[in-house]
Amino acid sequence: MLKNASPHCAWINPSFKTILFCVTVCCFFSIKRVYAQSDGFSITSKSFLLPQPQAKGKFTQALSIYYVVPPRIWTLDMVNAPMFNYSAKYSLGKGFNLQGGLSSLIISNRFNFGPFWNHQFGKNYLGIGYQLGFNLGMLNHFGFESTLTGWEQQPSITWGHDFGKTALSVRGDFYYTSSMNVSHGGNKIPYNSGFINGGSITTSFEQRLYKQKTMSLGLKINYLRYHILAWPALPVNSYRYIFPEFQLGLNL
Repeated sequence: MLKNASPHCAWINPSFKTILFCVTVCCFFSIKRVYAQSDGFSITSKSFLLPQPQAKGKFTQALSIYYVVPPRIWTLDMVNAPMFNYSAKYSLGKGFNLQGGLSSLIISNRFNFGPFWNHQFGKNYLGIGYQLGFNLGMLNHFGFESTLTGWEQQPSITWGHDFGKTALSVRGDFYYTSSMNVSHGGNKIPYNSGFINGGSITTSFEQRLYKQKTMSLGLKINYLRYHILAWPALPVNSYRYIFPEFQLGLNL
């Protein structure tokens, strides 16, 4: 980081360049396949991120890698690893579905679950949802003896567009922390009153990868006081910081 750079924006490092290169190469070859295959494939039949109404009882799922780049002032480069995510949807019919997921880095975990309502306007889609999130952190190695538990409310709104063989989704999330407890060496630090953690905007692009499988590339911009990934170094901050998150997913 440059000496005069602001810590709010100090998130670019060599590992980010490697991730960006790999994603670019993957995107190039997958786009080539999309245009080479002309068998009537439609992205709506295999999309996971589009907020589209689906037939009652339909179950969809996706596996993703989330590369979060927390501000250096939070972690001092102590945390530099991707989180793995599993997400699933179950359609209730009439535009409603239930969505849930787990993001994990072993010591940092986040569960989320809740209902969504989806509607289609021609080739455009709108989704409104509410999820309850549970954060769980456990670190009992390297001289640490710490745990974190916390509940968070997460309303969201998503817009999507169907381009035929590809799809674009833009999602906005709001995070309100209802409760949080942190323990260091047996000393508990409760956060008795709730607080606004912040928000995020995610832009995702979905396309065909091979046969009937699709992939997604996403960029999420967070504006938060804390992130579960960085909790061992600094659970909650006095100020909110802007930092990116790169997402690569496979729709199963």
